[in-house]
Amino acid sequence: MRLKLIIAAGLMSLAHCAGAAVTMQSLAEHLHDAGCYNSSCTYRVYLPTHSEPVEYTVNLHSADTAPGDTLAPCNYMIEWSLPTASGVAEGFSAYFSGTHFRFRDKRLQEYHSEWDMTPFAPRGFASGGVQYQNQFADLLPQFLGDKLDAMIADEAWQYKFHPDTVVAGQPAVVVDGCQRTMGYTSIIFSMVFDRETLLPRAIEYQNNPDQISEQSVSVSYSGTNTPANCRIDLDTLMSLHSGAFEKYRENSFSLETLPGRPLPEISAPTPTGERYFRRSGDPFAAPTVVVFLDADVASTSKVIGEVRSALQRAPVATEIVWAFINKRADDIDEIIARPEPGEFVLMSATGAARDCGVGAITPVLVFCSKDGTVSDIINGYNNDLPALVIQKATLAGMK
Repeated sequence: MRLKLIIAAGLMSLAHCAGAAVTMQSLAEHLHDAGCYNSSCTYRVYLPTHSEPVEYTVNLHSADTAPGDTLAPCNYMIEWSLPTASGVAEGFSAYFSGTHFRFRDKRLQEYHSEWDMTPFAPRGFASGGVQYQNQFADLLPQFLGDKLDAMIADEAWQYKFHPDTVVAGQPAVVVDGCQRTMGYTSIIFSMVFDRETLLPRAIEYQNNPDQISEQSVSVSYSGTNTPANCRIDLDTLMSLHSGAFEKYRENSFSLETLPGRPLPEISAPTPTGERYFRRSGDPFAAPTVVVFLDADVASTSKVIGEVRSALQRAPVATEIVWAFINKRADDIDEIIARPEPGEFVLMSATGAARDCGVGAITPVLVFCSKDGTVSDIINGYNNDLPALVIQKATLAGMK
């Protein structure tokens, strides 16, 4: 199914209108400078084999990148939903400060340039990286600015620029045309921008027109507003999508980078109906090891016994926080009936686990000095656990 391009639906010349002249270059620059941006759009995909389009609802958020960040034209967070026969499918993606996340189909992927730059700049080009090729990223104003720059620089893009026109009864700026590759038209497109704000209003394009693989896309933006909080970072992403991080996070990057930083806040109930609360940066009464556990994991009872035995032999008195992710007190009581002196037992500690970067694997041991700073970690069970606990608890007690 081919779409009728927006420009063919009623574009009228407004050459007589007064106002500052808009050029293709100045439009691209304005899009690059969009900064704090918040909008939503309907994204429809038309396929020749389907009578009805596939229709996504997409929420778009962007902010300026950190100084010196050349991997993307903006920080962003994108949330999408798609009605299906089995319910509404949802996902999200984000980029900020050399970090990229994407979540769909109960899978959370994350990439960190600090660990590996290759996914962000394959063959040395950021435009081929995961942060650029991410679904829906090209709908953001800053990425559209990059697209206009590419059209200006590459003769394969044949376009017409309409700086003063009307679309659907509203003043607009329109760019339309096609891309030709090896003598064939590979894309036909039309991009509509608001004449006053120069932000996107609608986009339509056809990939491989008149071919068996033809695909048409129509994007309708629903307006913009400036959010009260334009911060896009890991804390914001985890607070908005805590369930994805608690259930499906597999990468241990945040956990591995925890040493040297204050232990994140812990707030969780105890099996006896009380509540344990400690702010990030608060000191401990003594050096402390926080042990994240899952009562359903077969090794959990063994871990508790080995940690207790090791700390009894350590030269520094160390307290223990048994932080179970389980939500039923009965499940925890079967593993650890009552805490010993210097121990605390928590349940539903998923928030603390998420903030510490604990993924799907337990146990995770986080060793903290008395001032509340993380000194070291142990990620997962191994046969040298008792010796490692003694060593790391001793070092934590010396700081």
